[in-house]
Amino acid sequence: MNKFLRSRSEIDHATKFLEDNGYVTSGLSCKNWDVYECLPYLKDGNILDMGSSGSIILENAVKKKLVGMKCGIDLAYPEDVVSPPGINLTKGDLMNTPFPDGLFNFITVLSVVEHQIDFEKLAKECSRLLAKGGELFLSGDFWNPKPDTTKMRLYSLEWNILDQADLLLLIQLLHHYGLDLTTPIDWTLQDAVINDAYCSPAPGVAYTFFVLHFIKK
Repeated sequence: MNKFLRSRSEIDHATKFLEDNGYVTSGLSCKNWDVYECLPYLKDGNILDMGSSGSIILENAVKKKLVGMKCGIDLAYPEDVVSPPGINLTKGDLMNTPFPDGLFNFITVLSVVEHQIDFEKLAKECSRLLAKGGELFLSGDFWNPKPDTTKMRLYSLEWNILDQADLLLLIQLLHHYGLDLTTPIDWTLQDAVINDAYCSPAPGVAYTFFVLHFIKK
């Protein structure tokens, strides 16, 4: 944890692991990497997946037979969203959720923070929702220097690939609200794994993914 995707082989390994162990895989194979990284840390307890539309983390929590609530929230859901067995899906703003304080032991926010997210509001809400000792998992798009995506939109939302300054700001805000990294970040980069030849949603835009793990003090 607390690192960057460095090569395509890491995605292939993650996908194979999920397939071999009976877990759900994404139709977009690059999205398997962060799920693979987070899954071993998820244990019994209440889980909230923020920005859960299209996410497979809750389905895999069910596959892992974890005990506890498994909730997802996303504005993209219709008002009458149908929840799969063992999962409770809610249409709503992940920065202003309807859930009570301290309800969750784990929160996942995977491939979300690059899409019109107010970092401070997110940090404050995650802190409010997590019980003491609760864990937060974040993943998203990253490259240094930041690619220019100012005129591009994904899922009808702005697309802001994070650079080192963005990531440090996000970490600082989470720390301010009582959430600390579990280990120092390994800032080593290797390949811009997501590129024209593999999974990039826009021509000429190359980047990689990060995954971070926090605990609430």
